[in-house]
Amino acid sequence: MKKILLGSTALVGASLLGAVPVAAAEAPVLSFSGYTRVEAVSIDQDLSDGRGRGYDFDVDGNNLGWSAKGTADNGMTYHVSTAANLNAGTFVSDESKIAFGSTWGTVIVGDDDGADDVMMVGGFSLLTAGYGYDGGYTSNVNRGGVGFTGVFASLAGDTSDSTKVSYFTPRMSGLQLGASWTPDSGGNNNEGANERDDNGNVENGLGLGMNYIGSAGDISFKVGATHGMGSAEADASNTAVNNLARDDIDTWSVGGYLSFSGFSVGMGHGDSGDSNCTKANTLCDRGEWWDVSGSYKFGDNTIAGGYLNNDSNALGSAVQEDNVDVWTLGFTHNFASAPGLRAWAEVTQYEVDRAGTVSDNDATYIMIGTQVAF
Repeated sequence: MKKILLGSTALVGASLLGAVPVAAAEAPVLSFSGYTRVEAVSIDQDLSDGRGRGYDFDVDGNNLGWSAKGTADNGMTYHVSTAANLNAGTFVSDESKIAFGSTWGTVIVGDDDGADDVMMVGGFSLLTAGYGYDGGYTSNVNRGGVGFTGVFASLAGDTSDSTKVSYFTPRMSGLQLGASWTPDSGGNNNEGANERDDNGNVENGLGLGMNYIGSAGDISFKVGATHGMGSAEADASNTAVNNLARDDIDTWSVGGYLSFSGFSVGMGHGDSGDSNCTKANTLCDRGEWWDVSGSYKFGDNTIAGGYLNNDSNALGSAVQEDNVDVWTLGFTHNFASAPGLRAWAEVTQYEVDRAGTVSDNDATYIMIGTQVAF
């Protein structure tokens, strides 16, 4: 889950499109990009739960994307891009969007992450190529059935790549603001217009974000804050607890990092409150998290380590509050002699304490991997 804002855009008013020409028009230019990540992993955990072999090979990512970018004669850029993941022999669309941009900022429409996701800043921003607690260890580690289901510090009601419209201001004196609106979190891949409003999704999701990049002497820094809101739908197809009225989405995060002479330190905090909990369950808590990390870059190498804590009570039980601790340490090398090639090694320690149950787990996850990107 990298939090990277790809400068793109979307719908604008006619007055903006009709600005005085400032540049020669350029027809869209087509380009391709992609990557494949392959990893070998070792897992030692108390709750093996059918995963007793303790090792595996994973294709952690297999992505192909294309884009076409043009420039209007008034200087406005227009950009279409699609990324797809090859899964079980079939390409599955990941992000598909159209963007327009100029001095007035960036607007994006389509299947893309919202401002409350891409503008989030925290300790996870500094981790190595395996992404540590922001990575894929959850596909191999038994998390004991806890309510902490995100790959790191995710917030309840995140609309992910659901179809939306987003606007990002130009970065002015280091500050950038963003906002996204998602009619229905179940809408993507041409499904938004027919998406029901009673099947348990998030409706009218509003994601807000801001971050600031600055420096003081030889120290550079980045700080950010996000806020997510939306209406939690009931689930008419489910006769169990999900068809009950639920609390609306109300989440937030703050964080930042600073860098000096190759060293960086960062931290973040987020809280989901009672977002998406059934209203009748007053003990339900979707969780809050905080993380801290540090890294050192030297040449083509990066060493990074971090810690994440997450407390939640998604079941709303007086005796089953979940406490998760995750530590990680990793190393990444980018091959200067082979552009696009990188390799990494990482160890992650995962511990979950679920009060009142036997679902506690202590897991050590070791991973080495390589990636070729173009």
